[in-house]
Amino acid sequence: MKNKLWKKILTVGLLAAMAVTMVAGCGGKGDSGDKKENGVLMDITEYVEKYMPNYLAYLDANPELKPLVQVKEEDGSIHYYAIYGLAEGIEEPWQGTCYRRDWVAKYAEPTEYVWDWESDYIKENGHPAVTPLAKAEKEKNLEGWKKNEVTSFEGNYNADNELGYEDNIIFPSGTSDPLTISDWEWMFEAFEKAIDERGWANDSGAYCTTVYYMGFMMTGDLVSSFGGGTGQYCVKDGEVSFDGNSENFKAYLECLNAWYEKGWLDSEFNTRAGDIFFNINSAGIAQGKIGLWDGQSSRLGTSIRQTCQNEEDVKDAFVMGAALPINDVYGGEGQMYKEPDALYQASRKGTATGITTKAEDKDLAALFTFFDWTYTHEGALVIRNGLNEEQYTSMEFDPDFYAERNLKSAYTVSTDEDGRTVYSRAIDSSDPAVNALNGQRMSVGLGMQSSDEYRLDTGTPALNRKAVEQWTKYLNTGSTMDYTELLNVEETEAYNKVSTALTDYQSQNVPNVIKGTMSWEDYVKGLENINPDSAVEYLQKYVELTNTAREAK
Repeated sequence: MKNKLWKKILTVGLLAAMAVTMVAGCGGKGDSGDKKENGVLMDITEYVEKYMPNYLAYLDANPELKPLVQVKEEDGSIHYYAIYGLAEGIEEPWQGTCYRRDWVAKYAEPTEYVWDWESDYIKENGHPAVTPLAKAEKEKNLEGWKKNEVTSFEGNYNADNELGYEDNIIFPSGTSDPLTISDWEWMFEAFEKAIDERGWANDSGAYCTTVYYMGFMMTGDLVSSFGGGTGQYCVKDGEVSFDGNSENFKAYLECLNAWYEKGWLDSEFNTRAGDIFFNINSAGIAQGKIGLWDGQSSRLGTSIRQTCQNEEDVKDAFVMGAALPINDVYGGEGQMYKEPDALYQASRKGTATGITTKAEDKDLAALFTFFDWTYTHEGALVIRNGLNEEQYTSMEFDPDFYAERNLKSAYTVSTDEDGRTVYSRAIDSSDPAVNALNGQRMSVGLGMQSSDEYRLDTGTPALNRKAVEQWTKYLNTGSTMDYTELLNVEETEAYNKVSTALTDYQSQNVPNVIKGTMSWEDYVKGLENINPDSAVEYLQKYVELTNTAREAK
């Protein structure tokens, strides 16, 4: 886009935005205030269709997003009552599975055999013929395994390199990062040794790992490692189902029960209802008493050293990020070797910006032209990163934030070793003023995410980038959270009635199944009184709209 044109769009569009009344976070069919039906939100369909070809083209290219941003009226017509920010990919997470890499190096014993990723069997099937290793050895079937060349681990967690560590750790899966449930259990054996050596065997705040107080996360996460699902409502292949009584959830609970019986699982997990999921037992994390947990990126690396209780940990503690595991131990064929499909990941549908009916007599053409520009690559770069040098020099600012920071551009452009374009911010992401470079603060536009074509270099340390790669290894396709937001008032009331009863029942009884004080059969029988399948229809209605949009493409 030529400078004069983008300058006009940016300037006139922003002025138009200031001249009308906008309402953020609204516009969906199930909006709690029903602003549209109450005459607060303006029907902007004609403006979207006339002035926003880029927005519509993006929706055509990503039809699964259409039902999330459109409203289908009773007569079948499609209307727009808000413009949504749309993410181009998985948003960079700020939390995920964290584990003590230094404890693995010090206390784990290399297995005699590891997966042979060069073998024909693994190339064809993705895993050895029999896992885990103990079972393969018992059955004398080591197809897909090879002799482990590493006989002892060495680690330097004060290394002077970009990642901050050096080691030769190889997991039973033959990888340098944990991949499977058996990799996790191999780590737990090492964590148990570390905890015992420090005299914390009887400390309820010291353990190998923990789980949310309900016994599972309703977003799925570890639950979905056992064939997929969330433990409540999920979607797969266009069909919504309740899977809290499924074989997948049963395998998950069998795994958690095994961990509990072996002393690997936090014995007090169900009492920590006041702890948010990414900071369960924050004191234990800070004191260095936990092997693996769901934590924030700020915990990565050496950050916990200053609060560790053990003198050795004060010198060497090192936290790394891990992906959710592939189950290779529990359940049957349907529960094993399946990628997780329901994760705590941000929706690609962002916050909405609606225009109130008070703006109906305004000239909105410039505003919607500006909105549309934010759905181009150039527009997204400006609103998310700022101006490049050519754009900056073509304008005058007073005050001039760029000049104050001695900047000529908000970002630089280069190419990495994979041939991807790299956009690097001119000031560090930790700088409180970094967002002052952004072109605007409204919720419209494409949310740029690193992809095969380009990478956003925001100054994130290499260790954190590695963690993000692990945390985004699998894609959230099984969550129904986007669809619950589409329910109208009546549907929401009916759905919530069942959902609330389910949550109350499961939070009381799932921990009992994990601890072995309640049988799986009794737990499932108790669900019959709630009839969870009765709420499936409310979500299925909107999933089918997504399926129709995909088929139309």
